Amino acid sequence: MRILKLSFLMLFFSNSFVFSKPLINCFELTEKYGKKYSIPDKLLTSISLVESGIKKQNKFVSWPWTLNVGGEAHFFESKNEALEFLKKNYKKKKNIDVGCMQISMKYHAHNFKSFDEIIDPENNVKYAAKFLKKLFSKHKRWNEAISRYHSSEPQKKKKYLNRVNNYWSEIRQRKINIQPTYLDKKREKIEFFRRQLSDQYKNIES
Repeated sequence: MRILKLSFLMLFFSNSFVFSKPLINCFELTEKYGKKYSIPDKLLTSISLVESGIKKQNKFVSWPWTLNVGGEAHFFESKNEALEFLKKNYKKKKNIDVGCMQISMKYHAHNFKSFDEIIDPENNVKYAAKFLKKLFSKHKRWNEAISRYHSSEPQKKKKYLNRVNNYWSEIRQRKINIQPTYLDKKREKIEFFRRQLSDQYKNIES
């Protein structure tokens, strides 16, 4: 009976891992919410590259576990690492930008219930899309909305707009691949099964 239970567990968890593919860049979400809020094609994705772009696995991607503290970018391998750093440093320095779209804690933290919510890729990108669309509704021009996503200072606006337009052009020319990529779970799955088997055989022997 225990052997049968063990076989069932292996099948169940195997299927769980197959369908659990954690997203390791922000592209799927920026494309999703760009379309939902009628933002010009690939624009939100281009902004995400300016905000949180980094080279990972030989690809240039927008990275969800990114924090910018006082102008210094920090890239983390996991959500937990980024959250821990954010919690430790927020009281010391509130000028921190968070996640795929680098949402400013200084100006936008009050719109989120927790640190976990603002760094969550889905919430982060959705909020950025709504904010960008609101800027467009107010200023009636996409160039102005893009610029003001970053700053209202003329020099900063111009520099930022140029960076976004450069990435936007490269994406449209397919120089940057914006297909979402996923974390390979094979190693974790093997380790998980090893622990499960070990625990089950210990129970059988006892």
